[in-house]
Amino acid sequence: MKYRLLRWLACPSCSHPDLRVVVTQARDVRVQRGAFTPDEKNLPGVDLARGIETEIIEGSLTCASCRATFPIVEGIPHLLREGADPGPTTAHRWTTFDSAAAEWQDSFLDYAAPLGPEDFLGRLVLDAGCGYGRHAFFAARFGAEVVALDSSLDAIRSCRANTDGCDRVHPVLGDIHSPPLRDGLFSLTYCFGVLHHLEQPWDAVRRLGALLAPGGRLSLWVYGPRQGLTLQVNNALRGVTTNLDAEELYRTSRWIARGLRVFSHTPYRWFGQVPVARSLVSHLPVHDHARWPFDVVVADVYDRLRIPVRHWFTREQLEAWLADAGYLDVRVSRRVSNNETFRATALRR
Repeated sequence: MKYRLLRWLACPSCSHPDLRVVVTQARDVRVQRGAFTPDEKNLPGVDLARGIETEIIEGSLTCASCRATFPIVEGIPHLLREGADPGPTTAHRWTTFDSAAAEWQDSFLDYAAPLGPEDFLGRLVLDAGCGYGRHAFFAARFGAEVVALDSSLDAIRSCRANTDGCDRVHPVLGDIHSPPLRDGLFSLTYCFGVLHHLEQPWDAVRRLGALLAPGGRLSLWVYGPRQGLTLQVNNALRGVTTNLDAEELYRTSRWIARGLRVFSHTPYRWFGQVPVARSLVSHLPVHDHARWPFDVVVADVYDRLRIPVRHWFTREQLEAWLADAGYLDVRVSRRVSNNETFRATALRR
């Protein structure tokens, strides 16, 4: 954890912005002087003359108001409010990605559309439900300062590992319903692939909206309606795997991933560019996962089976809810890749 993260944190229990830090272990990391603007030369923990920044590895944060105390472990502030349930385990705790591979960046921009790289430059950004950090990595590559928030310890540890070389990514263990962040600060908040898993997704959207500065932009990606064979297969698999422990589910996920590789991914790779055959193989289940490494496919299968989908969204719902919440410039676009999903973006008044 970097000292400058304190500028954006707040107590998750009482929302007070004054968190007092106690450091028991720290390290100095090399930074490029050119990575900081002249206005940032006096940031806490940054010594540009020596080209270093101090990072807190172990310690604690205590709220000056309610006196709640939160640990800092392995460089990650644990800011779940007392009594909050941590997020589920995820097989993405083992996931790494090759940042040089074009498909990772292309995937991020696909989810973020119509936003482009220029929309991240110089922005303070919240990645709400960051998972293993691939989106936070590219948001920072495009010039953003990113607070990466997730309630799953597995996920946030993976995010820290995958963004360890990014000076502008700040992993935080916290809950999307009571984010440990100050209101009205962020110029851009995105939440990709999370809302459809929540019991009360619009409560989360309202809370995330409060974190935006006036004129700040909210960007969402959610599942659209499922029907027919896809819905039946999803329900059947979840019914069978609900009571499996983590190791059993992981083994099951590997077998399912092998089946997808043989019966979906391979035909799509072979015939996806053949005009006549393309229309057929494009209906194969999760065919676009052919581009991902096998371990990523396994982790995605694991998460789909472990984490239930509680809501399916339509274009009309997204447009109405964002407009009713007072957002401007509401834009919703339909994305079809294996199944219908929707991207939505809007500006806070």
